[in-house]
Amino acid sequence: MKKQGILFGAVALLLLAGCSQKVEGPKSAAKSSSTSQQVKTSKKAKKTTTSSAKKVSRKQVTQTSSSDKAVWSSAKSQALKSYMADFSQSMNQQYADYQPGNETHFFGLNYPSYFKEDKLAVDDQHVTADWSADGTGSNDYNVVGIYSDSAAAHDMSAHLYLFTIHEGQPVVLITEQNQGMPDGLVHFKETANTDLKQNFAQIVGGGSATSESTKAASDVKENTKQAGYQVPATFEGTWYSSDATGEITKLQIAGNKMIDPDHTTELHSSSEMNAEERGLVNGTIGINQTTPNSAKMNWGRVDPINFDGREWLTVHGWYQTNGAGLLYGVKDRDINGKSMPVLSILETASRSSYGHYYPTEEAALAMKDTKFADEHNR
Repeated sequence: MKKQGILFGAVALLLLAGCSQKVEGPKSAAKSSSTSQQVKTSKKAKKTTTSSAKKVSRKQVTQTSSSDKAVWSSAKSQALKSYMADFSQSMNQQYADYQPGNETHFFGLNYPSYFKEDKLAVDDQHVTADWSADGTGSNDYNVVGIYSDSAAAHDMSAHLYLFTIHEGQPVVLITEQNQGMPDGLVHFKETANTDLKQNFAQIVGGGSATSESTKAASDVKENTKQAGYQVPATFEGTWYSSDATGEITKLQIAGNKMIDPDHTTELHSSSEMNAEERGLVNGTIGINQTTPNSAKMNWGRVDPINFDGREWLTVHGWYQTNGAGLLYGVKDRDINGKSMPVLSILETASRSSYGHYYPTEEAALAMKDTKFADEHNR
């Protein structure tokens, strides 16, 4: 993808029982002697068997303890809480932590007790999950942390994060599902937010959250005075694109901001426009009849739309009257045998591909200038 600002117009846009043997009394001296010998033999055998069983039992207990070694602790829980406090501030979203005794009210569902309903899916596959204080357990996903901004959200765009241990590995799951699905399951997927994934992995490993990552996320939301349009979690994170020469361009999306090398764009819903601004954009009010607010010159107006089975964000300059806008959409794709989200950017007029961004620089370099058959390419 050619390196350039992704905003246009006059405005910047832009997870063992022992067996008892009954011995009858002797009926003769011979039988008594024989019986006595049998009793001695039986007791010896029983003692040997019991001793052996105890050894086996202790061995089994040792093996079980080794396989269920705790990977989570109250100290790590506190480290995650501290990190999420910074994350909340940087994202301009108010996340609270939940656990047994302090349940969420996420669109009518109470976590962690809702885990007992066995109605969770990850990547559209039914899975088991439950709360685990130490990260161990027999579930597909052992949940050590639950965070949501549902208590502070004023619309249907609340997020629910599950910090889990899956097959021994840290996985952060997210859902924004706000209504029932035909299969009766609540659908989660692994977050695309690389900062969340990396910092949770570091905390699980015994380290601390990376201050650099936290600062980068904080910079994205610096000086935001209005909530604006909060992008869906699918879009959040740091994205990378490469042109044919291998030059990398970075795009950060978090909360209501997009930051590329040349621009910082505050995203706001078009519904925030006042009458004069609407008139200016649609041409019913001339530029000589009103004065654009200079504080909004770096705003992008957002209109979410759905097509091609994806949610897209249409972004124009706040005062843009001419020219096409840009469409942003995320889709999971198979990249060298591994599924990962890809951020596609299209021109609104022709809906032709403007470029693609990937979660890592390595993926961007491997896929530089790749064109996907299911998109209209220029």
